[in-house]
Amino acid sequence: MKGIYTRNTIERVKPLLGVTVNELLELLKGYGAILKAGGNSLSKVIETVSVLEVIEYQQWLRGGELFMSTLSSFTSDEQVCNLVKDLSEAGSAALALHPGVGLEVNITEQAYKIAEEYDFPIIILPRTIPYSTVYSVMMNAMVNKQEKLLAQSKRINKYLTEILLTGGSFEKIASSLQKLIQKPVFISNSAYKVVAVLGTDAFSTEYFIQCAKEVLRYSNGHANEKGAWQEGNLSIQTYFSTNSDRKVKMLVARVAVGRDVYGYVVTTGDDINKDEVSFINMALSHAATAVALEVSKHNAIKAIEDRLIVEFLEDLLNGNYNNEEAIIQRAAQRGIDLKDKYVVMLVNIDRSNMENDDVRFMEIKERLHKNVQFSVTFLNKKNVVIPRKDSLIVLPHFLDGTRVEEVKPALLYLAREIMDEVKKSKYPAAVSIGIGGYSEKLSGLAQSYYQAEQALTIGRKIKGISGIFDYEQLGVYSFLLSFGNEELKENCRQCLAKVIEYDQSTNGELIKTMEMYLDCNENISKTAEKLYVHPNTVKYRLERIKEILGKNPFSNGEEKLYYHIAVKAIKIL
Repeated sequence: MKGIYTRNTIERVKPLLGVTVNELLELLKGYGAILKAGGNSLSKVIETVSVLEVIEYQQWLRGGELFMSTLSSFTSDEQVCNLVKDLSEAGSAALALHPGVGLEVNITEQAYKIAEEYDFPIIILPRTIPYSTVYSVMMNAMVNKQEKLLAQSKRINKYLTEILLTGGSFEKIASSLQKLIQKPVFISNSAYKVVAVLGTDAFSTEYFIQCAKEVLRYSNGHANEKGAWQEGNLSIQTYFSTNSDRKVKMLVARVAVGRDVYGYVVTTGDDINKDEVSFINMALSHAATAVALEVSKHNAIKAIEDRLIVEFLEDLLNGNYNNEEAIIQRAAQRGIDLKDKYVVMLVNIDRSNMENDDVRFMEIKERLHKNVQFSVTFLNKKNVVIPRKDSLIVLPHFLDGTRVEEVKPALLYLAREIMDEVKKSKYPAAVSIGIGGYSEKLSGLAQSYYQAEQALTIGRKIKGISGIFDYEQLGVYSFLLSFGNEELKENCRQCLAKVIEYDQSTNGELIKTMEMYLDCNENISKTAEKLYVHPNTVKYRLERIKEILGKNPFSNGEEKLYYHIAVKAIKIL
């Protein structure tokens, strides 16, 4: 089915550390060795050579072995058949049988049938070949292969190192890898964003990007499965895709250090013979290392740039500059356009459920940064987004001649656009926006930033952890928060203590009713409408308040002001 990727096999591909059964068989044919079974599995890799002459062998099986045996200890056909099954199931490469002092190998046709059934190679050695000859042939073949692999590795490493030392880039790494392996190459960051890609005649760039991205999404969606990437592992995985009626073998190398995934290097594994497998795998591994080094270089540069931006922001928001022209020029050096920026918006993430998970929080903040950046620059390319602590600072751009009455609607529209984008992304944490006051001078940005912070603090306390909070609509709350001391807090609580206690014990709403009644200028009908209750309910609650307090809090202007401030203050202090 088009666009659906299945992992037919997921194998941890590694450079061949031994020789294949077929390679060894070709070398031994000159000595008279013949293949008797398992011709379909000659690509199995022999990593070790051992002699097996005992019937208690199971605990020594590790996989990848070529076992040589005369079967002298195996006295029955059943034992020999079980040996073939056990070796195959343990992942052994092959069994080489020697006649020993006899004229023929002691094995029946039934054992050969079992070997064919299990696709397990059995080689018959002539009597004239001692085990030492097989050892020697095998060791020479392994040494020759290792020397070839080492030479290839040095060649690849030298090639890529020269690129890095001469000012390498992701594009140069991709180009070099493509020249080495003659295959399409795709390099992405951890979010699958393409940083370099090169197609071939067989693979158009667009088609290869589509294949690579789908495979990466599939592989990471199944990261917890057996055989998936392990932390700190630079191994290569193989996937098969079925896209546009074409089955494509994809080789994927993850660029990672510990838990930090830097990106991916992807190519195809189609139409490669066994001699090319090790070379391509080594080339991918070296390319992944080169990408990691290049990413590290970019990260180091970005860390310096981020530090300079932090220092710049501290000076801007604390008014540590001589004149506006100087701070505007300094901002321009950091890639920030401060011209016509007169108000601050803060987009903040609630990290209360991530206090001890900095990694997860940073991942969410990076995602939010991308979403906010997209939203604000889509509306106006001159809008600016700067990360700071747990928030993102948004500096909206206003053209000369913008009327003051046009500012607020524009800010609220921008805030709603940001929140709409946030809702689409379904963040696992609450996001809120604070809007500061507008100033016609750049020097007013510091005050606007402080007001945006206040808007977030107060808004979250009285309206919840998610929403759009405008400082200019906070009214008396901003005034009360400026006091923010324990004495004021205690006084307000004491004057309302009995009513608060009553509400807590009866799950009542007397405080809420009292606040709304005063907000509505003592209009009972309007209060009832706001609270969605009958006017008689409001009257009853007001009488209960008077009874509990032992006095009428609405008797005169001074009393009303005192209690009005108190019910507001206990919500935020």
